[in-house]
Amino acid sequence: MRAEGRTPLWNGPRYAVEAFDISRTALDERPEVHLRLRPTDYYTFLAAQQLDRRLPDGTTPRSRYLDPDRPLEAPAFLQCSFAVNIAVVTADDMLVVSQRSDRVRMAPGVWNSSVNEGLSRHIDSSGRSAPDLHAVARRGMREELSLEPHEYSLDLLAFVLDIGKRHWSGHFYAKLKDLSSADLQARMSRGVADRWEHQTIDYVPFRPAAVVKYMLRDDRVHRWAPLAPALFHLSLVHAYSRTLVERVEAQLTRRL
Repeated sequence: MRAEGRTPLWNGPRYAVEAFDISRTALDERPEVHLRLRPTDYYTFLAAQQLDRRLPDGTTPRSRYLDPDRPLEAPAFLQCSFAVNIAVVTADDMLVVSQRSDRVRMAPGVWNSSVNEGLSRHIDSSGRSAPDLHAVARRGMREELSLEPHEYSLDLLAFVLDIGKRHWSGHFYAKLKDLSSADLQARMSRGVADRWEHQTIDYVPFRPAAVVKYMLRDDRVHRWAPLAPALFHLSLVHAYSRTLVERVEAQLTRRL
């Protein structure tokens, strides 16, 4: 690719999800999640995205290796994507929504979470220690929005799996303490490390009806990254309660 004057794809070290398990602590029975990760790389991830490619015997990787009735069970070499996705809400209650750049290799041009950061074995591992998902989220906030940890609160909402592409995510909600949407826009205008990953930023009033209407807009409804709608739904539930959010969603979808 370089000889043709195009930007080559670099093969960075990544993590694959080997196992996912949910249990409870012994005394207070609080939920406990166990993730087992193993080394992989970006080229393996790209190959694993071809789940419906026909093999010489007529089967596909999806039909050969994946059981639709057991979505949490899959070989690690087909689960080479684990990222954190963050819904960022400004101090004046505006949800930050990003459109992925046309320059990125995966899902160019789709609308996505405020921050999306993949786990890197090179950056996010400290010696023999496992990666800290909160630290990955803070790295994404710094690199994509130029925000420092003291400027926001951060809550882990859920672990989510896109069964279509076998993408895993840790969904987070971040609330800015003092920066308004105008402040954030001004901050980003002065330079962001990974600004090239986004080509458009929208600010949506962070209220159930406003967010749901935005997601269902004719020019948005079929252009979402697979994990983004679940992130925004869970963020609304986190802020407003499940009962209210589901009632608003039901009312708006009935009108369609």
